[in-house]
Amino acid sequence: MMSLKNLCRLLRHGSLQTRLLATESLGSRLSSSAINQSVVCCGSSVNQSTHKLSGCRQFHTSIPRNDENESMPDPETGWPKLKEEKEWLDYNKIVYPPQKPGDPKRPAEICHLRKHIKYSPKKLWYHTLMIRGMSVDEAIKQLSFQKHKGAHIIKETIEECQEIAVKDHNVEFKSNMWVEDSFMKQSAIVKGFRIMGRGRGSRVRYRYVHYFLRLREGKPPKHYYPPPETGYEKMENYIKDQRKRRIFLAL
Repeated sequence: MMSLKNLCRLLRHGSLQTRLLATESLGSRLSSSAINQSVVCCGSSVNQSTHKLSGCRQFHTSIPRNDENESMPDPETGWPKLKEEKEWLDYNKIVYPPQKPGDPKRPAEICHLRKHIKYSPKKLWYHTLMIRGMSVDEAIKQLSFQKHKGAHIIKETIEECQEIAVKDHNVEFKSNMWVEDSFMKQSAIVKGFRIMGRGRGSRVRYRYVHYFLRLREGKPPKHYYPPPETGYEKMENYIKDQRKRRIFLAL
């Protein structure tokens, strides 16, 4: 007959069949209240009824999770909330002071985001840069021509932001807006393991992305980025640089 110490060792480190035999042997030897225990092995859980030892801890086969540095999880997805997400949506709550008579009308700005997108950040980065400075209709048109998954996700996000602008921010025409800011940020990375032939394996990383969007009321600017300098502007800048030169060890 095996000792109690060896039975506990089999329950913690043995295979599934060995654990079942050890559980039956332990249950026949101990007489106390039965509890439900989940035995996890190779991704499958088997509910077993074991007896609880007085003064001993329960048997656990899963690794405890360290959640000291995580915030409260998102109720929608169950993922930890990031600080940038909350700050980004707080821009919609800003209340500006009343304007004076004769001042130009302050255009509305609407911020929106799409969280935890299962997509590569490097692939989504191209689409986020493409629509910067475009009108909403032109951005939707250009994204609809793309065959990539990320382009259609950004298109849906823009359409959602249009509905929010008309419904909650008193924007008169949903097409009278342009993309003021569009960028992405790396979200959580879920690590997995791919089993290959001949006992080999490799680590797999499933990356998730947050997409941030800001629409501004009005017509888009002529140049979103600084325009390239003309020949005369380059000549003037060259002359200024030459006049600013300092010749060391001179009179």
